[in-house]
Amino acid sequence: MLVSEFLGKKVLDKNAFEVGKVSDMDIDPENATINSVIISKGELSLKPQTFMVSIDKIQKVGDYVLINIVSEEAEEVSQIPKEKPTKLSPEKEE
Repeated sequence: MLVSEFLGKKVLDKNAFEVGKVSDMDIDPENATINSVIISKGELSLKPQTFMVSIDKIQKVGDYVLINIVSEEAEEVSQIPKEKPTKLSPEKEE
């Protein structure tokens, strides 16, 4: 899959609710791996939100990107600046 095909895909949570769209990726060039995917929510709203989802939370990529997170958990994550997204995961970070 090309990066251009991946960017802009709709992201659905594990209950099939739309969370947002893939807007960017965090890539480790030394290991040639994708660390996380950045999801933009509310492009047309006054307060767009950006979330980072670690690659292990992505269940499947097809017509949509399916993640193993419930949308209520996404609502608990505060808005973050575009230049430094935070991780969105069901576990609490220490």
